[in-house]
Amino acid sequence: MDIKTYKPDTPDKELIELLREKYGKNNDFDYFLSDFKKSLNFCTDNENITFYPVAGFENGKMSAHAALIIDKRLPAGEAFFGFLEFPNDVSVFSALWSSLIKEARNKGISALKGPVNGSIWHQYRCIKETNQNPFFKAEPFCETYYYDFLTSNKPAKEILYYSASREPFDIVLRIIGEGAYDKITNSGFSIKVTKSITLDELRTIAHISKIVFHDSWGYTELDEQEFMQLFSSEKLAAHLSTLYLLYKGDEMIGFCSTSKENDYTLICKTIAVLSPYQGLGLGNALAYKFHLDAKKEGFKKIIYALIREGNNVKNFPKDDTVIFRRYAAFEFKLELI
Repeated sequence: MDIKTYKPDTPDKELIELLREKYGKNNDFDYFLSDFKKSLNFCTDNENITFYPVAGFENGKMSAHAALIIDKRLPAGEAFFGFLEFPNDVSVFSALWSSLIKEARNKGISALKGPVNGSIWHQYRCIKETNQNPFFKAEPFCETYYYDFLTSNKPAKEILYYSASREPFDIVLRIIGEGAYDKITNSGFSIKVTKSITLDELRTIAHISKIVFHDSWGYTELDEQEFMQLFSSEKLAAHLSTLYLLYKGDEMIGFCSTSKENDYTLICKTIAVLSPYQGLGLGNALAYKFHLDAKKEGFKKIIYALIREGNNVKNFPKDDTVIFRRYAAFEFKLELI
């Protein structure tokens, strides 16, 4: 195995071909690849980021890959690692990981977080456990052995996430109840349901996202241009099914986004409410509304995607959900030489 660094603009096709060989048979591969390319461009075309990719070649063909991602908006001494792919081979992984760690130490990095493809606004995490359900849209693709190989290097911290499904989902409507929705409408709140948004609404969603997710693990704040590139109204229309915009009077204070997996399954991607309005049942009201609409539109199954462990909406029923995938992200502490 020949491990070497390379210029980010040269082996793009080889990396894409590696992904295609590993994951190309999955139904949502094109969706995954589109997001992957978006993440790669974010790293290579960003004045805030210095990108150091490392690749492993066997018989002249790329078979392993990783990248050191230094974003100057992270705390000093911290960086991400991502774009991680390798075969189920201890010697190959060890060589790739050693090269990545050497690169990080040479750049003065003492804390390495990942796998993160650019930022937590992009694809990140690896799979820890699975019941072999097919990948869904926006889910990170990876081999299940990645988790074992990464944990063998004794990370200082492991951050856990999961995806769950509910089928049927009528229990949500029964337990939360229509009263929760009626209560907010009688208290000066309202929910706008839309499949397209204006530029001003997109800017407000960006503002709410920055506030709500500011304390999330691995957070980096995107500027307006970066956010617009990731979440333009055209891309939202292509990737999302419905947006639920929560208002207090004329002020947007939260939102919920859903994505259509197929005619049978709807994905709940995000519920966000500004902190002064949390604890008022607004998250449950949003949940009630999108479950009600999903039922009316003929969906039979809901996927709750990529949830941080312990991050539960108050009083939201969860006993009957099926957790079909668990994920992890890591922090590694490096001793500088």
